[in-house]
Order: sequence, then C-alpha cells, then structure tokens
Amino acid sequence: MSVVLQAVLSAGAPALLTGLLWLVGGRVPLLTRYRWLLSPLAVGAGYILAYVLISGAPPFPPTDATHWLFYFALIGIALGWLAEIPSDYRWLWGAVALLLLGGMMVLGFKPLIESGYWTPVSGMRIILVLTLATWLLMVLVAPNGEMERGAGLPFLLATLGGLSAGLIFYNKSASLGQLAGSLGAIVGIGVIVGWMGRAFRLGRGAVSLVLMLMALLWAMAYSYAELPAHYLALLYGTGVSLALNRWKPLARLHPLALFALRLVLLLLLAGIPLLLSFQAYMAGQNEYPY
Repeated sequence: MSVVLQAVLSAGAPALLTGLLWLVGGRVPLLTRYRWLLSPLAVGAGYILAYVLISGAPPFPPTDATHWLFYFALIGIALGWLAEIPSDYRWLWGAVALLLLGGMMVLGFKPLIESGYWTPVSGMRIILVLTLATWLLMVLVAPNGEMERGAGLPFLLATLGGLSAGLIFYNKSASLGQLAGSLGAIVGIGVIVGWMGRAFRLGRGAVSLVLMLMALLWAMAYSYAELPAHYLALLYGTGVSLALNRWKPLARLHPLALFALRLVLLLLLAGIPLLLSFQAYMAGQNEYPY
C-alpha cells in the first residue's frame, strides 16, 4: 500500500466512522437523548480505529510507550461521559480527570525515568507540569462543546489537529504526527455534520476527549521525539486560545469576529512554529526515529 493511500485511509475511515455515529445520534429519535454518550464514543472509536490502521493493535501490557495511547483513548471515552454530568457535580469530573491524567503521564513516561534519560526529580517535575497543563486545557475549553453550535468549533479543532500533525511530523515523529492528523480529520468531519444541522454540538465530553488525546500526542512528541519545549508550550497556549470567546471583554464581539480571532491565533501560535520546523527539516533531511 502506498504511503499516500495509507495516510488517506488512516484519516478517512476513522473520520467516516465518527461522522456516521454523530449523524445517527442526531437523526435517530431513539438515540437523540443519548447524544451525550454517543459524541465521546464517536471521537474515541474513530481515534482507536486510526491507531490500529497506523500502528496495528497494541499488545497488553504495552511494550512501547506509544502503545499506551490506544488504552488512554478507552479511558478517555469514559472520562468524556463523566464530563457530561450535571453542573452541580462537575467538580467530580475535574477531580477524576486530574487523577487519571496523572496516572496516564506516569505510565507513558516512566520508561524515561527507569532508563535514566530523566532523573527521578526532573521526570516527576515534567510529569506534574504536563498533567496540570493538560488538565487546565480540558477544563478551560470543554465548556465550548456545549455552548457552540454548528461547524465553527469543529473547524478550529480540526485546524489545531492539522497544525499539530505537521509540527510533530517535522520534529521527527511520523507516526505521532499521523495520529494527530487523523485526530484532526476525525473532529473535522464535524464541520460537515455542523453544516448539515446547525444545531449540532460536539458536547463537553467530546471536546475534552479531543483535547486530552491531542495533548498526549504533544507530550509524547516532546518526550520521545524532538518537539522543543517552547513549541510544546505554544501548542498548549494555542489550545487554550479556543476558550477566548468566553472571556467577558470579548463576549460582545460578533460570533464571526470571535471565530476569526481564534483562527488567526491558531495560525500564528502554531503556524509560525510549523513553518520554522519545516524549514529546519528541509535543511537537515534527517531520518525519523519512529
């Protein structure tokens, strides 16, 4: 199978699966009341299919740190469901998410400490920072999933996924970059679904799951590939910028102006590093470790 065909398949098939589940959840009367369950499931199922198409089914227990990404998606689906609980009990989701993220980071990056690549102190410090940054990203942006209708938010998330894919790819991880691109395509199918039904909402659970999976890919690329720390910080900042539409000083702006502002910030914060990474790649032409 050619590289181009494999890339199209690994992004297209998961996106179609996700889109089908979203359409079924919005069109079948019996299932509309369960859209809060179907939306995170659609994202998680699409991502799991993408992982299998790109890397194959992982063993258990994992023999490589990136194998955990498959199992983290399974946990993330349940966490996405928990994000949809009533607002009075949403603190429970925040607490459980923080604990689970800490566990994921430890499992994912423990090999770097055990091998001596990271000292125990520096390793735990990095794990703590990545855990808190990912948790804040999820908590700050997840409310957009229930507030925004239509194609706007899926388009912004898909753009973030595409920029992340290029940035990771050109910083020496083809497989992680391909996963990020597939994740962007998965949420990007929501643009079509959103145009077909303007009442379409991703939901808190699906948005928090997309951001969790994306942040884990960023963290893996930083730790196991060559994504620089300042680019990692910019990616987290880019993700948080999606919540700017809820900032009170900007709340009076027209929705199109808010959309354009966030899109420009995405292109600046992640697009410029992508351009610099591409230039460095073209100058170096090094082999990928993954």
